[in-house]
Amino acid sequence: MDVTLLGTMGWMPRGTRETTCFAVRTDSDLLLFDAGTGLRRLLDPEHAYLVEGAAEVHLFLSHYHLDHVCGLAYLSGVLPGRDVVIHPPGEALTGVDPLAAVAGLVRRPYNPVDLIEMRRVRVEPTREGENDVAGHVVRVRPQQHTDTSVSFRLDDELVVATDTQVDPAAADFAAGAALWLHEAWYWAADPGLAAVPEELRPGYAAHSEATAVAGLAAEAGVGRLIFVHLNPLAGEDSFLPMRDAARGVFPHTDIVDDGTAVSPSPSV
Repeated sequence: MDVTLLGTMGWMPRGTRETTCFAVRTDSDLLLFDAGTGLRRLLDPEHAYLVEGAAEVHLFLSHYHLDHVCGLAYLSGVLPGRDVVIHPPGEALTGVDPLAAVAGLVRRPYNPVDLIEMRRVRVEPTREGENDVAGHVVRVRPQQHTDTSVSFRLDDELVVATDTQVDPAAADFAAGAALWLHEAWYWAADPGLAAVPEELRPGYAAHSEATAVAGLAAEAGVGRLIFVHLNPLAGEDSFLPMRDAARGVFPHTDIVDDGTAVSPSPSV
């Protein structure tokens, strides 16, 4: 199962990186995880194959922060003529009515049309535990963040965990998975940490430290770990040192460019 990383940045796009969006093309459907600005890459000719022939598109939302849902405004342009099923986390997970939340994002005056007018778009929330979607088992678990987010496990192939503190229980959830996409917002030995403004420090605490994530990956026995939801304030030149520090804990750790199709097989 190849996964195309359409957006690997958190918070705001910067340089060549868009905000969070990952794509998995199955035999008949397209599965998307989060709708950041990376969703627009489906318009690029090199990614057209992801959409071509897809009977349905399933879009999973980890939470409602704007950098993960702004791409909902792109749906009619990026996926015209497609049946799209949006899967936000259920109310039992977040305390938020999912239909009201999505409808609140896709409505006038913020969107040219209201969600109810988009005849080929429907909302089917996920629940904690197993969900049967497009012939796949998609497992969902809540995470610790400023607002509740969820992580996903697609069969035994892919785990997606973004916008979360380091959570020891995540190792059990990801155990034996072929590929883990996990956020890495900073690394403990980064000399730039001392310059982080005081008002931003709570945000760092709500996200994940890279070497601790690598420790979870080693415990979980995953095939490959790729860092995503990278910190736009850190700058591109800090990402490879962060990766190298994590490789000291879990050798099969990587950071890749946006638009890269990755397989579960380790590259290091």
